[in-house]
Amino acid sequence: MQKFEGVTSDSREVKKGYAFVAVKGLNADGHDFIPDAIERGAIKIYGERDLSYPNYFKVKDSRKKLGELASEFYDSPSKKLKIIGVTGTKGKTTTVHLIYHILTSLGKKVGLVSSIAAKIGEREVDTGFHVTSPNVVSLHKFLKEMVTAGCEYAVIEVSSHGIDQKRIEGVEFEVGVLTNIAPEHLDYHKTLKEYKRIKMSFIDSCRQKVIAPTETNLKVISGFFNNLNAEAAIKTVKLLGFDKDKAQNTLKSFGLPVGRLEEIKNELGIKIIVDFAHTPDSLFAALTHLRKETKGKLFSVFGCAGERDHRKRRKMGKISSDLADFSVFTAEDPRSEKLTDIFKLMKKDAKNYVCVPERGEAVAYALSKATKGDTVAFFGKGHETSMAYDGFEHLWRDQKAIRNYLKRDLTISAIILAAGKGSRMHSNKPKVIHKICGKPMITYTLENLRGSGVGEIIAVVSFKKNLVIKVIEGAVKFAVQNNPKGGTADAAKTGYSQVSANIKTLIVINGDDSAFYTPETIKKIIEIHRERERKLTFVSLMKDNPTGLGRVIRGENGLITKIVEEKDATSEERKTKEVNDGLYVFDRKWFDGNIQKVKKGPQGEYYLVDLIKLAIDQGDRMATYTLPNDLEWQGINTPEELEKAKQKMEARIK
Repeated sequence: MQKFEGVTSDSREVKKGYAFVAVKGLNADGHDFIPDAIERGAIKIYGERDLSYPNYFKVKDSRKKLGELASEFYDSPSKKLKIIGVTGTKGKTTTVHLIYHILTSLGKKVGLVSSIAAKIGEREVDTGFHVTSPNVVSLHKFLKEMVTAGCEYAVIEVSSHGIDQKRIEGVEFEVGVLTNIAPEHLDYHKTLKEYKRIKMSFIDSCRQKVIAPTETNLKVISGFFNNLNAEAAIKTVKLLGFDKDKAQNTLKSFGLPVGRLEEIKNELGIKIIVDFAHTPDSLFAALTHLRKETKGKLFSVFGCAGERDHRKRRKMGKISSDLADFSVFTAEDPRSEKLTDIFKLMKKDAKNYVCVPERGEAVAYALSKATKGDTVAFFGKGHETSMAYDGFEHLWRDQKAIRNYLKRDLTISAIILAAGKGSRMHSNKPKVIHKICGKPMITYTLENLRGSGVGEIIAVVSFKKNLVIKVIEGAVKFAVQNNPKGGTADAAKTGYSQVSANIKTLIVINGDDSAFYTPETIKKIIEIHRERERKLTFVSLMKDNPTGLGRVIRGENGLITKIVEEKDATSEERKTKEVNDGLYVFDRKWFDGNIQKVKKGPQGEYYLVDLIKLAIDQGDRMATYTLPNDLEWQGINTPEELEKAKQKMEARIK
């Protein structure tokens, strides 16, 4: 057999000496990329069509062939390991980690592949976004590395998609474990009968099999359903020849995997739980367990994934309403679907709920409502590190959002200016809800502010205000600017009316140009402002083409003399390349005493930048933070600038 330098079904990965297997997927057909694979250096091509290419071989099943080639390329690693595969609707990840823990505790060297990570010896590898079973080439590569690392066993989490798409092809399993079967992934498998058939085809292919019990008296870990998983794990290692009592005894030191009934410690006296429950059965089991353990109210925060089985949405809404005191319906990988359509089904049989589209705001809302003795549980994301919006994977972790909220500074308030129509956008909707890579631009602003530790957020709205409110409602306060042409100072003054009495530091930020700031930068600007004890700090940037932006005018000594809007600037002032970004940090008392002093400008508006002139004239201490480049700022006033923002955000995401 001819040796290859590599095997792949992705033409972009092909290098000289590779074998390329053309696989027909859900959205693309690998046969269409054969010319690209040949150009990149593929020496053998496999596919299912009748095609005439050099070194092309027709096969009956491309996916099966890919698995065979991957196994061959990596020297048949599964034959050198005792491999345990775990499948089922729920409990797969926990069971895989239980088996791994027992075997390693009993002194065995074990490899692991789960939806959380792959463990190879002392090394841990991320297996990717939204992936239970990695692609078949990666799987064989992991197994090869386990053999090299001296592993004797491998424990693998196996999904129904992975079975059906032959992502485990070429792997020989010693034991197959079935945790349970309940309706799930019917958007893909279409019927429960087909879903069961797929699962059982895997179990029946294994040399030995374990079916998890439906009842147990075992109480070695938290949660009845987790003890069912524990019993299945003990049965599995017993089947491999280990002592049952010794196996059970190891579970005294077992900790549940990340995102499985994971508790976030806090000083608020409330129990905060993050769990991966994303099916009716798993949500029922988790809420039933938490209901018994909760002294006060139980809050349930979750969503239903877009482009997935619609039938479970209504069920999950009802389950949450029946078992929790209050439910918060929010985003969970909406993909190309509208959240309003997802919520519509979730609300059918629900009661005592609220819909908070932005998941970060759902976190803040739910935690703000909880008091000592309550439990707030966040479901559906668990261990996952991203959120899917319209073809884009945005970084997201429930745990991080929760910890950001817990660390917030209650003396800082931010006012987001979000009242504008944006006439140059040629659109009849508020500018701030135009989307960048699947998400309304203002939601990035919210994430950045929450991540920087801001304790209170106020959004100033006006034009079609209900559309903006609908996108970001939850923990945000709203202030309505009655005169949308009043200018930025009038908008900031309107927002200030909602600022809490305990606030000492005030941020004013535009909702249409702040998507690219990082929480770290905002935090740094606040720190500089406070450490230097300034009355006002604002952000500037050097732009080669400053057209449309307010100019920062400095005197011969380098000190700022004023900021002037472009339409009010002289021809000489317009040559200035330093521009005002529109992010300000104020001492709250100073702002309170000076916002009333701003006078109407030449264009009939009240400009926020005039506060800088006031500070200069009054001799008040002021600071400027200049961004090192424009990676963290993007003005959006036209469709062309919106497209530029999309490209910029896509590059950042990648």
